[in-house]
Amino acid sequence: MSKFKEILRQIKHKKLILLIIILVVLATYSFPRLGNWLVSEEEISEGDVIVVLMGSVPDRILEAVDIYNEGYSEKIIMVNSHMVGYDALLSRGVTIPGDAQLAVMAATALDVPEEDLLIIKGEAKSTQDEALIVREYLKENKDINNIILVTSKYHSSRSKKIFTKALDKLDRDVNVISRPSRYDNFDAKMWWKDREDIARVVTEYLKYLNYYLREQFQL
Repeated sequence: MSKFKEILRQIKHKKLILLIIILVVLATYSFPRLGNWLVSEEEISEGDVIVVLMGSVPDRILEAVDIYNEGYSEKIIMVNSHMVGYDALLSRGVTIPGDAQLAVMAATALDVPEEDLLIIKGEAKSTQDEALIVREYLKENKDINNIILVTSKYHSSRSKKIFTKALDKLDRDVNVISRPSRYDNFDAKMWWKDREDIARVVTEYLKYLNYYLREQFQL
């Protein structure tokens, strides 16, 4: 009987070793790719509008202006970002530009005509808010059937998913083309070597978890 128990112990030990080996192999394979999985870059084609997500103005508006100048679209739109304490500033007579206003200032300085730039009414606290506000805008602008979605690289995959989910509720098909900014310095292949990139990856996967557990049901 003791010999049988010893055989079972050895089998369990071998299974544990095999499991550890499998986990190590999976981790070795997956870990470097965690950055790549956050990036969604699609072949660009003509779009009715360029939608620039707020949060990082310089790299995103540069990409949007390049796409505009390359002739892929004649309109750049964005949504106002919520700024904590802004109303208190206004009450004291102080006005400062938000992300959307800064983006417009940059675009006009890069020779994009003001009539080709639009800030949609609304106040977004998240990418989800931006998607819902853009959806309301598209309900009133039924000639828009293709959007080029511009954001930072690490933010592009989740943004594509959020916008696709939100726009599926429209009465027509709207194609979302993900176009992360070439000016973003996120290193998807070597993300673990940079402290800022590590923070981006960890934060983005936490936001992905929030999307699957809660956010997707609110779109």
